[in-house]
Amino acid sequence: MRLGIDLGRATCVAVLLDHDGRTVADAVVDSRPGTAESVRGVLAELGPVASAAESVALVTDLARRPPRPERVALLRIAPTSHPALAPLADWPARARAAVDALTAVVPGGAMLTGRPPSPLNRAAAAAFAQRAEEAEISTFAVCAAGAPAEPGPELDAAAVLADTVPGAAISLSHELGSVGLRERENATVVNAALGGWAAELAAEAARALRSAGLTAPLFFARDDGGLISAEYFRRHPVIATVPATTYAALGAAARAGVADAVVVDAGARSVRCLSVVDGTPERSVRPGPGPLGVPMQLGSPAIHEVGPGVHHTYPEDPRDMAHVTARQLERLAGAVLLHTGGGAESVGAPPAAADARARLTDAARFAATSVCRIEFEQLVAAAGRAEFEQRLATARDRALSRVVAAGAAPDTARIESVSHASVAYLPAGVHRVTVRAVGRPTAGVAV
Repeated sequence: MRLGIDLGRATCVAVLLDHDGRTVADAVVDSRPGTAESVRGVLAELGPVASAAESVALVTDLARRPPRPERVALLRIAPTSHPALAPLADWPARARAAVDALTAVVPGGAMLTGRPPSPLNRAAAAAFAQRAEEAEISTFAVCAAGAPAEPGPELDAAAVLADTVPGAAISLSHELGSVGLRERENATVVNAALGGWAAELAAEAARALRSAGLTAPLFFARDDGGLISAEYFRRHPVIATVPATTYAALGAAARAGVADAVVVDAGARSVRCLSVVDGTPERSVRPGPGPLGVPMQLGSPAIHEVGPGVHHTYPEDPRDMAHVTARQLERLAGAVLLHTGGGAESVGAPPAAADARARLTDAARFAATSVCRIEFEQLVAAAGRAEFEQRLATARDRALSRVVAAGAAPDTARIESVSHASVAYLPAGVHRVTVRAVGRPTAGVAV
């Protein structure tokens, strides 16, 4: 059996499914101030049957449990640039102050065309690590030019930082972000800053499960609808900060038995809209504000939000959201309008007493059915078809390794999709390759 838990601001919901996807039990309780208290409360409401769970998937947004960002030391490996392109230059002032990053730029990096990278100035990297240690910073972000094509400089820098500052937490940009240097660097710094938040959240959730007698592996919902293990979440929290609406929308579409839908998610303090196309959440195609309001591009779902924001209750007048949904329905021929969340009727959903509990449990139910998913993006430079196929096979292998590292059972890991396209602004032979790998979450021994 698999257990999904949706930890929200107002309610904490749990759904236990059997191996055929049928609901065995569900529970809805008021959320409590702490993560562990909320999880323990909903498990107590679910009863002894919860101990039969072989895996547990937790859904929660960053805004539901606001973080305390850690100080970060950012090492950029790239040629000197204009001050307007300096590290963190495009960050909101509030985010820059919260992270209070120490930064340095050392020459080096690789070309996106695959040309061999310049050797890392190891002495400069070590000197920066010493400065960080003196400033009592042990959390690092490393971003090298050309890393999506050649991650070697970042790996070399990570080795130097680890030798200089034993026990350092190091985030590498080639494991996270997009091709663009600025957005990739931003995502890496935010990832590093959220490490403490992720570790605390994972520890509290695990503690609550143990106190309830569950020893099943713990997974976290990522923003695109896949799962990652608790350990992977600790290392890569930036990909799992806004999954709640995605899971609620996908759960609502699954409940309605449709592949294309425009879903309105009415929560305790905000109203959001997300389109589901062919069973997957529609993604943002342009860089936009991510965690802490920092610009980045991680392929996150394209969520539309109306009202004054999460710090206020949403407007009683549903017309603002109606305008949003009307535009989405006009754009997506054949999509149906669905509602989910505890406040659905307050934003124009037709009264449906029979569906009220289903709307509350959509996200948790979908979490209990989800698979581990990893998307691996790389720039590949190849002189001919044979070399390109070899590089493509290597990308597939890396994606499979990553999805297993993210918690997928090795015997279930498989490639879900492979896409590639030549990069118009680079010389012939350079391709952007995206590989998506999936696998069933590793099951543990139920107690």
